[in-house]
Amino acid sequence: MAQQPDAGKAAKKGRGKAKTSSAELAKRMTTWFTEFDHTPDIVYKTVGDQKLQLDLLTPKGLQTEAAPLLVYIHGGGWGGGDRYRCARPDISGVFKRCAAAGILCATIEYRLNSPKATAFDSATDCKDALRFLVKNAKQYRINPERIGTIGGSAGGHLSLVTALGDPKDFPGDPALAGFDPKSLRCEIAHYPATDFTDVKLAERFVGSNRAVLMFGGPADQKADVIRLLSPVQLIKKDSTPVLCFHGDKDTVLSVENARRLFAKGKEVGADIQYIEVKDGSHGFGSKGTPSIDEIVTLASDFVISKLTK
Repeated sequence: MAQQPDAGKAAKKGRGKAKTSSAELAKRMTTWFTEFDHTPDIVYKTVGDQKLQLDLLTPKGLQTEAAPLLVYIHGGGWGGGDRYRCARPDISGVFKRCAAAGILCATIEYRLNSPKATAFDSATDCKDALRFLVKNAKQYRINPERIGTIGGSAGGHLSLVTALGDPKDFPGDPALAGFDPKSLRCEIAHYPATDFTDVKLAERFVGSNRAVLMFGGPADQKADVIRLLSPVQLIKKDSTPVLCFHGDKDTVLSVENARRLFAKGKEVGADIQYIEVKDGSHGFGSKGTPSIDEIVTLASDFVISKLTK
């Protein structure tokens, strides 16, 4: 994967040593994103003894009391990663351009895949994070009618499900019920998984014991859950506008995922754009075309046009 500016260096140095703590990464947010005022560790939901948190970045000197919002959902194979992956250059670059355009940015955590939490639970948490932000829009100076999502890998998948999935199919915290965004203005997915209903495309997930962790049971017993977690099955003519990037040399999640989503989107008449990164790996890498900088520009232009106009 492309490295985070500071967190990536810390991770390299820390191999074989103590992992950089979440508290230290949270402190670094203020140095990574100097264009923003940082509000850390906002609890949006509690599940059992786990407090799920998000960080909010408010552009310094923001004049309006109701600004657009871009929400980042991190990757990590559904079972790893954290919300500080927003420091990745393909995401941080978008955040920085959002700051200049007066757009708030949030980065959220969700329950990671485990015997206690499925990918469906992860998606429900993402839905609840947006519900929380809508419910508290006035406090955090958010325009609840101008919200977008962005994510990569598993986060690309979850951001798609968050944007395309019917809220009624993902009921979460009762305290947040009724606060779904009326609609989302945009969604950007980097190298996502898009269709678990296709056994050949998703064999590593549905054709193994991993299905029990991911979906809560064997694939043949969880068809409904698998469909709800498959963006190809969710996209419709009136869906949130989507921009997807995927490297053609991706060996983690095949580029066929993005091609399949784009084809289905075009078939149903959805507002969808797709940019294939030639020689791009999972995370895009340094040899892909367009480059990371060019991807940031394209993604930022898309977000800003959808959230501010």
